[in-house]
Amino acid sequence: MIIAAKLLEKLDELEGDELAGAEKLMLSFLDALTGEVNMAHGVLGLRNFEEAGTKILEAKQLVRLHDYLEATSRLSRAISSVTTSGSRAMQILKQKGLL
Repeated sequence: MIIAAKLLEKLDELEGDELAGAEKLMLSFLDALTGEVNMAHGVLGLRNFEEAGTKILEAKQLVRLHDYLEATSRLSRAISSVTTSGSRAMQILKQKGLL
């Protein structure tokens, strides 16, 4: 997700055919990212991954509308959702003396 956010920042620097090609690649990357997040949600069952998937889909729609700044904001929210899940897992592992 962090890579996706960094790639989105670059879209503002492009024009014409370069921008059109970059958008297609960005949308494909977001599709792949959505698949990964959905897989994590399926395995872990954590709601935060579902929320992250929703935010990535919203970002994808915003890319189609050429609103890269808001798309980046949605990806940031997705990152926050996933990070929250990781933080909880780490706490549990520490409590059980596994970390």
